[in-house]
Amino acid sequence: MEAILFSDVDGTLTLNRTSSLLDLEAVALARKLYNKGITVVLVSGNSLPVLRGLSIYLGLGGYSIAENGAVIYTDGIEVVCRYCDEVNKAKELVLKEGGNKIIDTWQNPFRICDKALKWKGDEEEAINYVKELLRRKGIKDVEVVSSGYAIHLYPSNCNKGSGIKAFLKDYVGKKDFPVYCIGDADNDVSMREACTKLIAVSNADASLKSVADYVTKSPSSKGFIEIAEKLLKNQL
Repeated sequence: MEAILFSDVDGTLTLNRTSSLLDLEAVALARKLYNKGITVVLVSGNSLPVLRGLSIYLGLGGYSIAENGAVIYTDGIEVVCRYCDEVNKAKELVLKEGGNKIIDTWQNPFRICDKALKWKGDEEEAINYVKELLRRKGIKDVEVVSSGYAIHLYPSNCNKGSGIKAFLKDYVGKKDFPVYCIGDADNDVSMREACTKLIAVSNADASLKSVADYVTKSPSSKGFIEIAEKLLKNQL
């Protein structure tokens, strides 16, 4: 194993930041990386069944970091975050108080810790509403963030960065080799703390680009393709 690449999915392997369609060229290159000895781990706010299933069918071995870092899969399922019960209470509160503005998602029954909600109307307004509601109700151990696809409620001090660290500890131990991370959104910023090199696709949120070591010339999946080709040529 020469290196490991942690890749976000939505907005990074998909055609753009509003699509759920995977770029088949990006998929082919991810599999080529894996077959060349560069382990490719999917890192997403998605639930573990979605992410691990996707990884297996794409030929990437099933290695996954799901629910924004709360749940990892190496040789089994591991929940690496505390306060999961508080997150569930927060979700129930938001759904009860949010009326028709905040909507439950089909994935939540399959989620162990992080909970995902949809919204009606303005995204920023919905996020601020949820944050203020939790503040007023005295819920302190739950963070609120948007992936662009859903509003996520997850435990404080739990993020993609901490999930990657837990994964590396389980999967590679004390071995030392390059760790690359690539993403597109605010919830990818925390990967900075766990990666040798953090990469942002060109249409990523400004917060991610500001801390990235490298910003691709192309957006979303085309940016992933750019990086995959560089890794295959040992040019990164």
